Amino acid sequence: MKPTQHLALILFLISTLFIPNLSAEDYNQWQLPEGAKFRLGKGNLHDIKYTPDGNRIAVATDIGIWIYDTQTGKELTLLTGHTRRVTSLGFPANGRFLASGSFDKTVRLWDIDTGKQTAVFAGHRGGIEAIAVSPDGKTVVSGDTWKGTLILWDTETGEQLERHTTYTDNLIRRFKIWIDKHRTVTYPNAVKALAFSPDGKIFASGHSDGILRLWNAETGRKLSTLTDHKRGWIDGLAFSPDGKTLASSSADDIILHRFQKGKPQTHLTIKHPTDHLVFSPDSKTLIGFDWQSWKGENEDLHVWDTATGKRQQSIYTKHTDQHEALAISADGNTILTGSWDGTIHQWDTARGTYLSTFATGHGRGASTLEFSDDGQTLISRLVRYGTEDQLLFWNTTTGVQISASDPKETLEKRSPNLPNRAITAKIDEDRKHIHVQDVATGREMYRITEHKGDIWTFAFSPDRKILASGSDDATIRLWDAITGNEILTLPTYTNQVFAVAFSPDGKILAGGSVYDGQLGRSDLIRLWEIPSGRILTTLTGHTSTVRVLRFSPDGNTLASSGDDGTILLWDLDKIIQSER
Repeated sequence: MKPTQHLALILFLISTLFIPNLSAEDYNQWQLPEGAKFRLGKGNLHDIKYTPDGNRIAVATDIGIWIYDTQTGKELTLLTGHTRRVTSLGFPANGRFLASGSFDKTVRLWDIDTGKQTAVFAGHRGGIEAIAVSPDGKTVVSGDTWKGTLILWDTETGEQLERHTTYTDNLIRRFKIWIDKHRTVTYPNAVKALAFSPDGKIFASGHSDGILRLWNAETGRKLSTLTDHKRGWIDGLAFSPDGKTLASSSADDIILHRFQKGKPQTHLTIKHPTDHLVFSPDSKTLIGFDWQSWKGENEDLHVWDTATGKRQQSIYTKHTDQHEALAISADGNTILTGSWDGTIHQWDTARGTYLSTFATGHGRGASTLEFSDDGQTLISRLVRYGTEDQLLFWNTTTGVQISASDPKETLEKRSPNLPNRAITAKIDEDRKHIHVQDVATGREMYRITEHKGDIWTFAFSPDRKILASGSDDATIRLWDAITGNEILTLPTYTNQVFAVAFSPDGKILAGGSVYDGQLGRSDLIRLWEIPSGRILTTLTGHTSTVRVLRFSPDGNTLASSGDDGTILLWDLDKIIQSER
C-alpha cells in the first residue's frame, strides 16, 4: 500500500470515529427548535404525494414536509419553514418544484433536491386546507377554511392572478343549511379540496357546504356550480388522467361527472360515503377510503370500475386511527395509505395485497409522559381509537425508540413525581372547580372557584406547599395547597392553558397552551421562576397545542407533547443558563 493510501485510510477512520453521521438514523435531530435535544415522532400526517418521476415521496405533516426515498423508505430530508401544519402538497408534471399549503395561511414552493424554499405566497386570512398545481407549473390555486377564499398564483412572479372571496351562486341552499338545526356548517364557503384538469384549462373546488364549483384556469371565471352532493363537505376531488371524468366525494356518495362538449354531466353515482380519491393511471378505476371509518376489522379501502360503478376489490388496511392520505404511483402499481395511527402502508394495486409499512412515526402526540426513575427512559402513551392505547419507550440519551425488555418492570420504575399524598385534588366534570381533599379522612378541604373559564390542568409542587392550575381564562394561578388562598396569578397567553408541571426542586413551573391562530404564535411553553413568578423563558417549537409537560427526575430535561404529533425533549441546563 502506498503512503498516500495509508494516509487516506487513516483520515477515513478518524472521520468515522469523530465526525457524527447525521443520516436517516438521526432524523430526530433534524431542524430542531433552539434548546431542544430530540424530536420524538414526525408529526401528524395530512397528505402524501409521489414525485412525478416516482423516486421520492413527500409527506405533509404538522411540523414540515418529510421527503422519503421510494426504494428504501429512508428519510432524505425535512423541509421546514411553515409555522403551522402543512395540509396539502402538489407537483407540476415535470416535478421542477414542490408546492405546499399550510394553516399558517401561506403557500410555499420548494426545491426538494436542495431542500431550499424558493418562494412564499401570502394573501389568505384563514388557514389553507387545499392547493393544486397546474400541470405546466405556471399556476397554483389555494383555498382557505375561513371565507373560502380562492387565490390563483403566478408561480414565477408570486402575483395573485385572481381572487374569489364571496359566493352568491347558491344562496337558497345556504339558507336551508342555516335554518336546519341538525346540519351546522360554521364556514360553508370553506374550501376542502382542489384539483386541476390534466390539460390545465379548468380547476375544481369542493366546499364544506357540499357545493362543487368549476373554474376557468386562465381567466379565473366560474364555469359551473354543481349541487349534487346533499350531505357533508366535499373531501375527495380528482380528475381522471384522460380528462374525461371528475370524481367528487362526501359523506353521502361518490359522483362521477363526465364531460360532454366541455360541460360536466352527472354520469354515475356510487352510494358509498368516501374521502381521499385517486384514479388509476389508465382512468379505468377509482380508489377511495371509507368516510372516516377506521375502527374495527372492516375493509376500508375500495376500488371501483369507473365505467359501471361496480366495486372490484376491497382492502382492510389495518389502520387504527383516522385516514388522512392516499397516493398512487405513476405506474399505478403501488398505493400508499396514511393515517394518524402513525403509519404509512404500501399496497400492491393489482392484487390489493399488503407490501410493507413504508414509514412510521407520523401519529398523534402522547396523552401522557413519564420518565423512568433513572431518567434514561421516557414512556409515552398514545390514544388509539378502536383498540388499546399504545405504550412507546424512548432512550433519552439517543432519542431512539426502544423495545423495553420487560415493559412491566420498566413501568414499575417510573419516576413518581407524586403530589402530596395527604392531599388529593380533582377537577369537576363541568371544569369550573377544583376539589381538594384530605386523603386520610376524605374530607373536602376547599374548592378553587376563581378561574373565569374551564379548568383543564393542575399540579402540586414537590414540597407539597403550592398548587398550580391552568384554565381557559389564559392564566396559571398559584394557590397555597393547605389553605386554598391564591398566591399569584401568572398571565400567560391569549388562549387556554392545557398543561402545567413543576420541576423536581420546585423552583421552575412550566406551562403549555393552545396555539394562537390569529397571532400565529408558537411560543406555547413558558417557564417561570417559583415563587417569584418571574418569567425565565419561552420555548418555541411545537406547531399545535401543548397537552402534556413532564420534567425528568434530575430536572435537566423537560418533555413536551403536542397535538402536532411530536414529543420534544428540551435541554433545560443550557436553556436556563443562557437566560441567566
